[in-house]
Formats: sequence, structure tokens, C-alpha cells
Amino acid sequence: MSVFRLLRHASRRPGSKPVVALTVVAAALAAGSLTTTASAHAASGTSAQPPRTASHSTRSPAAAQLTCAIDDTSGCLNNTATSTFTTTTSPADADGSGNSFDAADLTRTAGWRSGKTVTIDGATITLPKFGTGSYDNMLASGQTVTLPGSGVVNTGDAVVILAFATGAAVTDATGTLTYARNNCLDPNGDPTDQDYRLDTVPDWLSGPSSAASITLVHENHSDDTQTSPSSGPKVYAISVPLACPGSVISSISLPQLTDGVQAGRPALHILGLGIRPTTVTGSGSNARHWVGTWASVQDTDKVQSSDGSTAAVDSQTLRIPAHVSIGTDSGNGVRVHLSNAMGATPVTFDAASVALQDTTAADATAAAAPATLTFDGSPSVTIPAGGDATSDPVTLTVEQQATVLVSLQVRGMAPAIPGHSAARTPVWVSDHADRTRDTAAAHYTQTTYTGLPYLSGIDVTTSISHPTGSLVLYGDQSVNGGTASDDGRHHLSDAITNALADDPRGDTSVHYGVLNAGTATNSLLPQSTSSTNPVNALNPLDRDVLAQGNVRTVLVSTGATDLLNCTGNADTCATDVENALASLDTRLSSYSTDDGQLYIDQQPITQNSNITVYLATIPPFTAARPGTAAQEAAREQVNTYLLDNYPGRLIDFAAAVSTDADATSSTVKAADLSDGNPSDAYYADLAGRYVSDTDSGALVYPPD
Repeated sequence: MSVFRLLRHASRRPGSKPVVALTVVAAALAAGSLTTTASAHAASGTSAQPPRTASHSTRSPAAAQLTCAIDDTSGCLNNTATSTFTTTTSPADADGSGNSFDAADLTRTAGWRSGKTVTIDGATITLPKFGTGSYDNMLASGQTVTLPGSGVVNTGDAVVILAFATGAAVTDATGTLTYARNNCLDPNGDPTDQDYRLDTVPDWLSGPSSAASITLVHENHSDDTQTSPSSGPKVYAISVPLACPGSVISSISLPQLTDGVQAGRPALHILGLGIRPTTVTGSGSNARHWVGTWASVQDTDKVQSSDGSTAAVDSQTLRIPAHVSIGTDSGNGVRVHLSNAMGATPVTFDAASVALQDTTAADATAAAAPATLTFDGSPSVTIPAGGDATSDPVTLTVEQQATVLVSLQVRGMAPAIPGHSAARTPVWVSDHADRTRDTAAAHYTQTTYTGLPYLSGIDVTTSISHPTGSLVLYGDQSVNGGTASDDGRHHLSDAITNALADDPRGDTSVHYGVLNAGTATNSLLPQSTSSTNPVNALNPLDRDVLAQGNVRTVLVSTGATDLLNCTGNADTCATDVENALASLDTRLSSYSTDDGQLYIDQQPITQNSNITVYLATIPPFTAARPGTAAQEAAREQVNTYLLDNYPGRLIDFAAAVSTDADATSSTVKAADLSDGNPSDAYYADLAGRYVSDTDSGALVYPPD
């Protein structure tokens, strides 16, 4: 365990003296004897964390030509990429061939308000004005984007850049983050800048739809025509990890790439930037530390009903249960995350509430009158396509493993509801009225939804002096629990929470949030990149993992879907998955925990605690999803690779459920299957293996 993670653990022990510990750390830094997180990984035989770059950079003269503020980028705009389609289309040229986005797709259809803000992956970004014929994006040419000292979010854990490329994907574009005075010091106490790199910004037409924040319908052309490309023009959110989470940023220099667009030549377009806040709100006696206690992946634009039809609501109230992991601390604070990430049109909630479920009724009945949720003080909120929203805090005492009911009144007709596709969770819907404040369930009827709409996460307050973090389970069917019981209490996250509470070596308490980021619909392995050490996260990784509340540990359990879809030989299939898992590990390990910042003389320094990544072996294929001989051979090869290369960070899920209790066993034990699919016992066995490994000391960095 690195000294930084040891320090973080020590600072949360009752009776510890973190100030003294920091003095020791400062002395060690000055003496050059401190082991960093990256070197500790290398010494333990695990994959090394990519090094931070913290250096003064010399900007080219062009960087000073255009300067603007992050909440008003008009001074940095230098290209027109959107147009209004009429009989005479307004002038625009995104790619050097006269092609452009349709402004109506962005504004009228998707709900991105011209010149206003949109929140993407937790970061609020100010948009330019669209479709006026004027400049509406920053063609990356070294512009300097400043962050005012007040009125905007200027501290956080990542920069989120809303961007797209034209002419082909843009790779390895670099820029610089400049921290404010007395922020982000080096180990000698001197100020630093942070060089950053954008590994890959996908092309607006040929880039992957699965990673896009928004996919539009139309492409306008300079000859006053309009087409609908099969892939659809797309905009992406790329996050940049901050070396000093929580430090104040004074400016961001954009990559120095090009001053104009040429047909067939890659160009980087930026619509706007935002800082994703850390999970610490307020300061001093008003400070609150937040941590995720429940999460649900957004992976479908159309939640289905059991008969295969598309679910819809019409001016009705949805009541959604969430079985949480940890409870509130003495502050009893709760906040709710809503998402329209997969939606194609905006959605408005006219009212929302949160309550505890009545445990005696176990349906849509609340234990007491629900607490009204507000959003920036308003009882209603409109979330554009691709966006998200976080409620204001409410006071509600929540015990660990409780079920929370979130009620959302949807304005008007929603013919398609985005959300999580295979939730195994009951959802109730009311009559055509606002029933968010109802305690009784009289006006609610259980739906036949197979998915879970809109609700993406719940945070609770944690101790200010000894804050806890969250474990995010990122994976496919092994995490999602798509064939478990349909009561919303048998996903892998629930099984691990139960196992932690029942652990005879524990104290019956769950000490960190356990969040489910599982999906059964898509590959979760990242797109290939030319970089050998990729550090950026696109969606769904950024949205589903890094935007969660105070992430400290990520357990990756994926690859089965990719192997089952692979038609090559065993070696090719295995190598592709191995490389993608290594890339995923590198990306996640590049980000820091929200509360991992160290200080010298009360000033933040660059060293911090990176997110810990565990990898899991791939369980055997089941009768319901059998693999070919080549796919099975590839699975066994991947597991051998994981066992050989990730000691101290590997959890052997395959051994937990296989007939021979071995990573290369080819069959799942019968007791863990129901009709050929994983049963509740399957997820319980995976959870048991996780808790056993954390108890035994097999993991170099225990979760916290």
C-alpha cells in the first residue's frame, strides 16, 4: 500500500493525528524518499499507474491571440459548425467541405438551449449560440480559457470537454491546465502547471455511437440540401483527470492544432468545457462530504415492457425503488441524480420526491410523507438529451440496506423512456396526476417495465472527519444481475452489500458505498487508441463510473460479451480483450479520488491517491449463452493473462462459480444456475469471493 493510501486510511482512524502524518509526508517528499502510487504498483508486480505530468509549459504566441472565460467563450470561437436549414441554409463549414450540424436538431429536438448551459457527466458547460451564421465552436488553436474566481465551478476532479473531430479522429492533442496561486504545488512547494493530453477525440460521423453524448439526425450541406447519415452526427464528452483534485484552476489552454478546416484533414472542435465538482460541498462548518450509495447505468433509449413494447408515460408519476448500500451519517443528507443521457429529446419533471419504503408493505407505500426534491431551488427541472441533473440536498435518515422510493412526475407525453434496460426492479406508475407527495400507494399500479427509467444515482452524506468512499462495480452480466430475482435486491451490488454486512470478520456495518454499473446490452471495453498509456475517459466509462459519488475503488468484471461476439481464432479474440482490459485499467487508474489530496503548509500539492482498480476473471459461459470452442479457449487464455499480470488486484470470479473452483474450468456449477442462467446463488458466490479476498489480504489496496 502506498504511503498516500496509508495516510488516507490513517486519517479516518479514530484518534489518529493526520496533521502529524502530513508533516512526516512533507519531510519525506523533501528528502525524495517517498514511494508514489505508481512506483508502489510497480514494486508489487502490478501494472504501473501512468505518471503525472506537472511542469511549466511554454505556450506558443498563438495561444494569446484568443482568450475568453469558461462561462462566455465568445472571444475564443473561430469556426461555424451549425447551420439553420431553410431554402437558403445559413453559412457553416465544420469539415472543410461545407457540411454542418442542423441547429434545430440541437436546440428544438435535443433541447440544448443556445447560449445557455447543459450538464454532462456532472459538469455544467456553457454552450455557444447555434444556427446564427456566427462562430459557434472553438477550433482548437491554442486559445486560453480562463476561470473566474467566483460565479463558476473552478475546482473539481476532472475537466469535461464537449467536443468532436472532423476529417478523422484527432489523437494525442495536448494542452495545459494552470492552477491558481498557492494551488497544486510540487513536492518542493513550488507552483506547477499540468500538461494534459486528449488521447482520442472521435470523428463526428465515423466515431462510435456508444461513446457519444448526443447523436443527431441531420447533416446540412452548403448546397442547401440536408441528409440523414446512418451513423448520425455526434458530439462527445471527454474527461481529463486533474492532478490536484479540489485545487483552483485559473485557466485552460486548448491544444494548438489548426487555425482552419480543410477537407480530409483532422480538426478538433470544442463546444465548451466544464469542471466536474468533487463530492465535497460547502466549507468550514457547512462542509458536507457525499458518497454514492446506489447507482443504475443508463444504457437504453427505450425502456421496454415485458411484452416487448416500448414503455411510455403521459403526465404520470413514476415511483422507483432503490435498495441502497450504506446509510446517512449524522448529517442525514440525501441527494438524487437523474439522467436523460440516452434520450433523444428533453424531459421535464414537474415534481420529484424521496422517501423511505414502508417495510411492512414493500410496494409503492412510503413509510412517511415524502420529502420534496428541488433543483437549484426549483421544484421542476428540464433535462436536455444527453444531460443529467442533481437534486438539492434533503434531510432524510437512511439506514444501510434500506429501500428508498424516488417519485418523478413527468410533464406531458413521453412516448419513449430512456434509462437502464434490464433492471430486475419493480416500478410503479400513478394516474395522470402529481402523486410525488403521496404516502399511500392507492394511486399507483405496478408496471410491467423490464427496465428502470431516469434514476441514475443516490448519494448520502458521510463523516466530515472520516469520510468514506464508494466501490463501483463496472461490468456486464456478471455485475448487472439481469437473470436474478426481480425484486430489485439481487444484483451483484446487493449481494456484496449483504456479504459485507453478514461477514463474521466484520462489525455488521457496510463501510463504503457499493454501486452497480452493470449492463447486459453493450460491450464495456474501450475503443482502441494510438496511445500506449491512455488517460482519458469517454462515455459510458466516464458517466457510469467516474461521475459517481467519491469513487475510490472500481471492480472491472467484463469481457464475456466481447468474447462471445468475436469470430476470430482464440488467440486473436483473447489478445483483443486483454489489451482492452489493460487500457481500461490504465484509464481508470489515471483519475484520483476526490479526497486524496495532500497538503504542505495547508497548500495542496500534486501527489494524491489514484483510484484503485481490481480486475475479475471471466466466469465460464452458461447454457443460455454458450460459447464456441474457440471462444472458450480465448476465455481461459484471458483468465491466465489476468492471473499472471495483476497479482494483488485480481478477484477470481471464475473460480467462485465454476465446477472445479478454477479460473480455467469451463462450466458453471449447477447450483448457481436456473434454466441455464445465473441465479441469485451465482451472484452470492461472486460476492462471497470478493469479501473473502478483501478479508484475506489478497488485495494490495483494500477498498475503503
